[in-house]
Amino acid sequence: MALCVTLPFSTQAQSLRHLMSDTLDPVRKELHLAVGHANVLDTYLSPIEHAGPAVGILHRAERLARWGAGKVSVQGFYSGNVGLLESVADRGRAYSGDLTAAVAWHYNFHLPSKTRLAVGGMGEVDLGFTYLTRGGNNPAQGRAGVNLGISLIAEQPFHLWSREWNVSAQLDLPLVGARFTPNYGQSYYEIFSLGNYNKNIQFTHPINAPSARLFTQISIPLGRAKLSLGYWGDIRQSELHHLKRHSWNHYFTIGYVRHLAILR
Repeated sequence: MALCVTLPFSTQAQSLRHLMSDTLDPVRKELHLAVGHANVLDTYLSPIEHAGPAVGILHRAERLARWGAGKVSVQGFYSGNVGLLESVADRGRAYSGDLTAAVAWHYNFHLPSKTRLAVGGMGEVDLGFTYLTRGGNNPAQGRAGVNLGISLIAEQPFHLWSREWNVSAQLDLPLVGARFTPNYGQSYYEIFSLGNYNKNIQFTHPINAPSARLFTQISIPLGRAKLSLGYWGDIRQSELHHLKRHSWNHYFTIGYVRHLAILR
């Protein structure tokens, strides 16, 4: 059984570096709501882009790993979004959504200025869909993929009005992976009902699927927690089996950041 208590940490870097012990694990948990804009193209469904408002939710949790001499942290990153989109060309409506679950291990460097720099590896799984209201014989497209990549973090605390604030940025870059995709002109009926497999699992890399996720925030003191205002950009692109797809998502986020300690 674990007991959670709130600690008034002086800095996020210190919370990861100095408070590790045999019975105390510092933990940071964040929950962010997002509102913004999405632009989606999926040539399996239509050669026309669809764009419009989108909403999302993002959750991050980070703690020190039980190995690495207090310099390695493990992070969980979970997100979901849905967009109500429209084509400028024919006023056709589209619905698109994505779910992502990622885990990353970071090696942390703490500079004398209290700056935290971290670099590490990341693994993620993503699922999604796009549905066109005027899609004809193929109105919907499902998505599933896995990625391995690199994750980078930079954080800097500063003092304002006698309180400690914090700015941070995280960049995740998928490098290699695998993705399900129908072939050009191939229907889902052929794949799943007739069993006509045609190289529907494709290897992905930055040449055929250049993608990135950026999350930046400023954390404002609010009692023992912090209010976060930020930007979340999620860029997903691919060209597989002569089918092009992109999903460009840009969000403003507002969230809640809390530091805890787990007594074991």
